[in-house]
Amino acid sequence: MRKTSHLLFALLVAAAIGAAGCQSVPTDRQLSTFAATTSMVAAVTRDTLASANNAVVTRKLRERAALGGGVDDALFMPLVADDDFEARIEFLDALERYATAVEELASADRAKTMDKALAKVAGALDALGKHYESITGKKEPSVRGGAVKELVNVIGGEVTQAQRREGIYRAIVIQHEVMQDVLPVLRDEVGPAGIFGIAHRNQAEGEKATLMSRYNTDHKEGRLSKNPDTRLKRLKRMQEAWAKAATVKRLYGRLHDAIAQLIIAEQALYDAITGSGNREHLYEAVGRAADRAQAVSRLRKQLKD
Repeated sequence: MRKTSHLLFALLVAAAIGAAGCQSVPTDRQLSTFAATTSMVAAVTRDTLASANNAVVTRKLRERAALGGGVDDALFMPLVADDDFEARIEFLDALERYATAVEELASADRAKTMDKALAKVAGALDALGKHYESITGKKEPSVRGGAVKELVNVIGGEVTQAQRREGIYRAIVIQHEVMQDVLPVLRDEVGPAGIFGIAHRNQAEGEKATLMSRYNTDHKEGRLSKNPDTRLKRLKRMQEAWAKAATVKRLYGRLHDAIAQLIIAEQALYDAITGSGNREHLYEAVGRAADRAQAVSRLRKQLKD
């Protein structure tokens, strides 16, 4: 029964690829651009979530240092419980590996290189399903486990150009449900009402507000230094905190948009492969996702943790 289901899946994918038609089948360049975009969004999201988790602890430590008082385990607890946080980080790590492997497969031109890239794709696909249930609250699609093995078993060995492309198509079909279920969760968590976005923005805004409040209090009570250079140092610290708070706010807005565009691009790619998409929509969706990914990556580099 298991062999039959694997064979049926392979036939369904082959039929979907055949049905796609020459008007919507993605080019290697589109596949490579989509993969590079996915890798960039995964990396920025992972780094940003880590910053948000750390920011919450940093804020608590600074408040305790300022106000005094004892300590307990709660003081050092991050925003999200370790297991839940690690699930997101490991999923994003696997997503970046998957995207990098797809990009390698899209540009591979020798059998040996194709075979190595295909093995990387299969390994990353397997890893992506590991935290599906903990992030989405749903059972991992049962077809994925067998489908990942089938990807290697059917195409493994001396890989041809046709098999290389079929391998990419199968990987995208296998991964589609995971992408469409997990990415919206991450998008919402960094959104305007998301747990990570809110926490990081609150930390940055709180730091800015604290510095301004202390300066104004010192000014009213005549405690400001008479030395202009000393006052300037404090003002520059406030300027840095102000700029950081503004950057954090923009970062989460753009990250939310980048993940949203990646979801659209992945759906367009899946539609093209399974025959219900069109070339124009695919070009637009992948191009827009790539633009958003580059914008949020540039902004992330501006932010000093």
